[in-house]
Amino acid sequence: MNYRADIIPVFAGPSLTVAGLGPPFTLLPPAGAGDMLRLLNGPPCTVVLIDGVFDSRPAVWHKEILVLLARGFRVIGAASMGALRAAELAPFGMIGCGAIHRAYADGRLVADDEVAVTHAPPALGSRPLSLAQVDVRATLCAALRARTITLAQARAIRAVSAAIHYRDRNWPVIFTAAATPALLASGIASHAFSLKARDAQAALDLALAQAPWPPKPAPEPPHTLFLDRLAAAAGVAL
Repeated sequence: MNYRADIIPVFAGPSLTVAGLGPPFTLLPPAGAGDMLRLLNGPPCTVVLIDGVFDSRPAVWHKEILVLLARGFRVIGAASMGALRAAELAPFGMIGCGAIHRAYADGRLVADDEVAVTHAPPALGSRPLSLAQVDVRATLCAALRARTITLAQARAIRAVSAAIHYRDRNWPVIFTAAATPALLASGIASHAFSLKARDAQAALDLALAQAPWPPKPAPEPPHTLFLDRLAAAAGVAL
């Protein structure tokens, strides 16, 4: 089987802070249902799934990732939708990367909305318009290590943040809801940290690493009517 090493498709948007990705990376918008199947029109390669859509259109299917794995693709997931799918599909050969993936894989994180954000359309760079709860946690941990806040304060702010819908979550809203004093809020904000961005970069680094290709492709999932319809809509013949 021939593998492409000179092209690495990356499905990313709000989690990736890199302004532009150069070769061998090809930046694609956050993945929705059918988007990853389109890669079957080319030879197997390494694919990085970081961000995905889930409300404006159906999320990327597990089965389409399983088809890629069965056809010899090396699929890496991290940071957001990629971390979720990698935790779910690790037994079938999907490679997870980063702290967020490990937290889902270990069961320390279970809710999808821990990584959910709303973001601008791809034409505007898919920049984030809200704040992920995992990044709230990461920032509070950084502020706690710096002794900017106490453990009780961190827990209280985390609980308030978790109760805010992901579309509305940002630091001003969180601080207002938690009645956080201005000086304390400023101290916390000075430690703002994106765990999603760090994990996304780790996935890119892993994709470049000369890791061995999966020696034996996973079995291909059954071709259901729905999978065949998704492939047809994506312009792919399974």
